Amino acid sequence: MKKINILLIIIYIIGFSSCIDDIEIETQEGPQLIGINGYISNEYKKHQITISKTMDFYSTNEIEMVSGAEVFIHDGHDTIYLEETENKGCYETIDSVAGIIGRTYNLIVNYIDNDGEHNYYAQSTMRENVTQIDSLVIKNITLGGVLMEEAYGLYPYFQSNSDPNTNYLANIAINDSLTTESLIQCTSYSLAGLSGLYVNGPEFVSLVGNLPVYIFPMFVTLNEDGSYTYEIDLEEGDEISMYLYSITPEFAKYISDINSNFGSNPMMGMPYNVSTNIYPEGKAVGFFEAYSCVKASIIY
Repeated sequence: MKKINILLIIIYIIGFSSCIDDIEIETQEGPQLIGINGYISNEYKKHQITISKTMDFYSTNEIEMVSGAEVFIHDGHDTIYLEETENKGCYETIDSVAGIIGRTYNLIVNYIDNDGEHNYYAQSTMRENVTQIDSLVIKNITLGGVLMEEAYGLYPYFQSNSDPNTNYLANIAINDSLTTESLIQCTSYSLAGLSGLYVNGPEFVSLVGNLPVYIFPMFVTLNEDGSYTYEIDLEEGDEISMYLYSITPEFAKYISDINSNFGSNPMMGMPYNVSTNIYPEGKAVGFFEAYSCVKASIIY
């Protein structure tokens, strides 16, 4: 006699019936908040702050930008004023400035609308970075001790900071064109217990292996004999630059929160839960970060 697994039948019936009825999830929306995002660094340039308002989770409307705000940054020594650009809600320092490592920067945002006057503030201290990136090398990637002949990576060599709370971001530019324009999308590194080691040096490699900060796109050619030829997507004379940012642990957590809340599935966590350093608490979202940057370049 053929035996039937009753448990499997029950599971099948439950699963099948659950596909018949649509389940509508009513998401609870919080109050509309201000969104403030921006940076100041030790790079001599014009720095920007963007100000907007939050939207309902499923909204398809354009983001509402905040115009006419008073925006400035002070560090106990100098006050840096920002003015609104032609892009509504985008504020830029009037002059090119460079922040100073070790200083604490305070962002102040004030604006008035039909609901009255609003005041927001944030604070961030610019952390130490590495002294320099000694060299950059483009070479084949090694995974688990196996050389990957069809994959090339960019490897930096530098003396890392001894502070285990140091977090790094790496951004890559090819011929002055950044591979990503947003710091949120940069690769993040926390060396933790490896802090103080020479990155990609012998001791570092013996503990964790080689550390590439970028994988180059490849061209693949099918040869007449059926084999493949892999060529790196670079031309002789191309300049490859690496920007190494030293960021606060709080900003590293913010980036992690953003990436964890990516997508439109409310069952995977709501963007409302993303951390922030914009105050008053519960009145704003976003982040203001003071970071330091070190750059190195090579010619392919």
